[in-house]
This record gives sequence, structure tokens and C-alpha cells, in this order.
Amino acid sequence: MGKKKQEMAQVYNGSKNEFIFGEQGGKGKNLSSFLKNLSLTGSKSSNNSQESIDDMNSTIYGSLSYKKGRNGSNPMLSHGSGFVTQPPLKRTSSMGASYGHEHHHHHHHKETSPRFSSKGDRHHVKENYTDLDDDWNADLQDEVSKPAVPPPPFLDSLYPDLTVPISAAPQTHIKQSMEEEDLKKKAEINRINQLKHKYAKFKTVLSSETVINIQELRRLSWNGIPNELRALSWSLLLGYLPTNKSRQSSTLKRKRQEYLEGISNISVSFDENFKPDAGSNGNREGLIYHQINIDVKRTNPTIKLYANQSTQTSLRKILFLWAMRHPASGYVQGINDLATPFYQIFLNHYIWQLQRKQSKNSKDEDNDGGGGDDDSDLFIPGYLSDGDDQEELALLEDDNLKNYTINNFDTSKLSQRVTTIIESDTYWCLSRLLENITDNYIHEQPGIIRQVNELKNLISKIDYDLIKHFDAEGIEFLQFSFRWMNCLLMRELPIDLIIRMWDTYLSEQPLGFSTFHTYVCAAFLIKFSGDLKEKDFQEILLFLQSPPTSNWKEKDIELMLSEAFMWQTLYKNAAAHLK
Repeated sequence: MGKKKQEMAQVYNGSKNEFIFGEQGGKGKNLSSFLKNLSLTGSKSSNNSQESIDDMNSTIYGSLSYKKGRNGSNPMLSHGSGFVTQPPLKRTSSMGASYGHEHHHHHHHKETSPRFSSKGDRHHVKENYTDLDDDWNADLQDEVSKPAVPPPPFLDSLYPDLTVPISAAPQTHIKQSMEEEDLKKKAEINRINQLKHKYAKFKTVLSSETVINIQELRRLSWNGIPNELRALSWSLLLGYLPTNKSRQSSTLKRKRQEYLEGISNISVSFDENFKPDAGSNGNREGLIYHQINIDVKRTNPTIKLYANQSTQTSLRKILFLWAMRHPASGYVQGINDLATPFYQIFLNHYIWQLQRKQSKNSKDEDNDGGGGDDDSDLFIPGYLSDGDDQEELALLEDDNLKNYTINNFDTSKLSQRVTTIIESDTYWCLSRLLENITDNYIHEQPGIIRQVNELKNLISKIDYDLIKHFDAEGIEFLQFSFRWMNCLLMRELPIDLIIRMWDTYLSEQPLGFSTFHTYVCAAFLIKFSGDLKEKDFQEILLFLQSPPTSNWKEKDIELMLSEAFMWQTLYKNAAAHLK
């Protein structure tokens, strides 16, 4: 028996007409050959009788409607003959279980088939065999090539004729839309959770009862600071606000008083149309004030906040006082841009304090004094009054206060007390920043020239082909990158992204407004390398004066900062890499 099975394996192994069982069961072409060989392997004798073949057919088909031909001939074994359609018999529970019964039935009830009049005269009269599997005569290759479309789960896949065709296109579209909405909701939930987690980390550091861990604050700030805590964090990172909490209130009070005295000693009204009188220093002060007045009007012209007259007056005070106290450099165009991020974050911090106080008051009333979350330990001291600021009381009673942001707040609603505090904090933080890049604003601005040369040398190592193209077109780095160093990319990027970038700059030690900024400029330039290599002299300069960054998101800035950090890590310790 084993030997004959081995022979059968040899007959069918590798044959193109192999009778296939398993997942592709019910598909094949040379079934007659298969049955003959099966009868050989299943018989104990060499007698290849029709009766033996019938027995094996019963073994294979069980209770399926199988019709034998006349004189005991089997239509399955006729050469190329078809089948006669028969009414389907009742399906049994198991094909193998009915073998005995079916064997007896086929053995005693034979019919004479009209297919053969003689051995030599064969008429191909098609008699069909009825199988409950609809794919019996299907070609294997055709079936494999068909797209797999699963039937509806509530229909029997063995009866495809009963399947009602349903158009899947609308369902697919609805399903895709639902999946996209789910992904968006999940992304938004994930973003909110990340912000809450980040806020909690900063709160842990900034809520220290004694001394704030400045190293931990730097580490957290590199990846961005929550908007509500940015003013407090920047003041600490710049050294304007002491890390020792017991000294913070007294230091801020002294600094704010010093600023107020400085402004009061200046004989300038800071009115938009004011012109200083001629005197010993009148000409110099008049020229400085005139230039500041022009630049302030041009500052962030697309942002509503900087179109307010009260905002412009505050900026004129800050810039003019700084110019008077730093005669070595005086006022230089571009410093006006550097003051705006500080002014914006301190104003935002005050709005946030008001919103938290209003929310807390509302919860106190609802809970009969139970209160709510208290973030007062994260407030910069001095912004909120003790109840004697009428403008502040009006804001706290404003039902629209919770909706105020930098983009829609009118600074004319601020009291003089708060206006002076915001100006003072902006002035001192700006002064701290400019102390780190003083060389950029003294005579001939040597710091900027050095940074431009460092940028060119760095690009020659990162993208030499871009350097060659610039040389071929006659492009000098000073023509486009001078402004990048002078204004710290503030003319090239939206201010919200600049503020995010400064989170990282302020976390660097030393501050990243000089050396690290050069690497950021390199990453910024390389981002457009492919486009720039296709442009000529005029197109390059026009492109770099107004780069396509209006649609940039925070993730674009963070990617650029990461690339800058990578290049700084690779090159900052290399011998003479920027010389």
C-alpha cells in the first residue's frame, strides 16, 4: 500500500493538472486521470473494473449527486464528456461517514449511459454533474488572479448565487472619513495630553518653595516652554529674575523703579509726532528718536497688537531708554524687532494671570469658598494689584476676558501701573539679551561679520555644491545673511515660531543667540538648497529676502533646531572648522 501511494505521489507531484485539495480544493482539470490512479492505489488487486472505480467515486463524493452512465459506465471517466444536471440530494453531515451507504447504492443501481454507441464511436453528449461548490470547473489561475472580495459575514459563502451584490464604494468612503476623523481626534487628544504633561513638569520645577533648579529648567526648556509659563521661565533663564524665591519680589520692585526713574529723566514725551528741541545733545537724541519712531511703525505690521498706539508708545520708551544708556552702540535698526518677543510674552502673562484669577473667583462663588486650582506660585510678582487698580477690576468683570489673547487684546485697556511693569520687564530682558551679542551693534558690527563668515565656512562643509552655485552666480553671503544675524531671523519667520526658537536659545549655555544661531541659519539655508541651486542671481536674492515660511508650523522649527544641534555637535570641537 505504501509503495503504491508513493507511486501516486510520483504521478502527481509537479503536474500542471494536479488535483488540488486544501484551501484551493475543488479545482482541477484531469480528474479522470486522478480517479484512475486513485482506484489503483485503493484496490487490493489489479482488477481495474468499473465497479471498483464506482466505489472510489463514492469515496470521494459521498452523498453528492453523482450520476453513473448506462451499463455501469461512469461519465466522469469518459473522454472529455460533460455532466447532466441532477437535482441535488440532501447533504449529509460528513462525506466520509456516508461511504458505506453510498457504496451500496452505487453498486446496485446502475444506469446505462447513451454516450457510447460503440467503442470507436463516441458522441460528446454533455451530461452535467451537479456540485454544490460553484467553482468546481474553475481554472486555478483565473481564481488566483481574481481580487479577494470577502462576502458579507451574514451570508453563506458556499452559496454565492444567494449573495446580494451591494455597492461598497459609499461604505468605503464613509469608513475612510470616519477613520480620518478618529485619527484627528486621537492626534488632538494626544497633543493636549502632551501639553498637560509638559505643563506639569515645568510646574514641578517652578513651584519650588526655596530655590529653582536652573539646570533642570534649561533641560526642559530646550524642547519648548508652555505659553503660560514662558515669561517666568525666560526671566529666570536670562538671570533677570533670581532663582531664590525669597529675593524675587524685592528684585523686581527695585528694577521696575529704576526703569520708571530712567523714563522720567528723559525730556521726551514719546508722542508719535514729538520732535526733540535742539540743544547740546538735542541733535543726537532727535536723530535717534526719529529713527526709533520710524522703525516702531514698521514693526510687525501684519499683527494687530503692534498697530495699537499704546503698544507703539511702550516700544518707543523701551528702545529710546536703551539707546541713551548704551552710547557705545546707540540704537541700531533691528533692535526694535528683538524687543517684541519680550513685550508679547509679558503681556500674555498678565492676561493669563487675570484669566486665572477670574476663574478662581468664579469657582469660589460656585463652591461657597471651596476654590479651585491655584497657580499663584507660578505668577510673576507684582502684576496683579491688591484691588485698587480700576482698569484691572474692569477687566476681571469683563465676560469676554477668557477669550482674550495676544491677537485680539487692546493694550489701551491696561492701567498705567501694568503698562509700566510690562515695559520694565521687557527693557531689562532685552538688555540681558543684547549684553550677549554686543559686538553685533557696536561700530562696524564685527560680531555680525564674524557670524556671516562662520556661516559660509559651515555651509562649505555641509553642502559644497550650494557654495559652488553661489560662487558661479556671484552671490555673497553678506548680501542675504547680514539681516539673519542682525535680526535673528525675525524678518524671515513668524513671531510665534521665533518665540519657540528662543526657548531653545535661552536654554543653551552660553545663550544661543550667537554661536548656536549660526548653526540654525545653516539649517535654515540648507532647507532650501534644492530650490536655490535652480535659481539665478536675482531669483536667489529675492527668494532669500522673502522665504516661503508663512505656513511653517512648530514642528518645522523643532526639526531645524535638531539639525542645528546635530551640526554643532559634529563641528564645534573640530579643529579650525569655522576658520
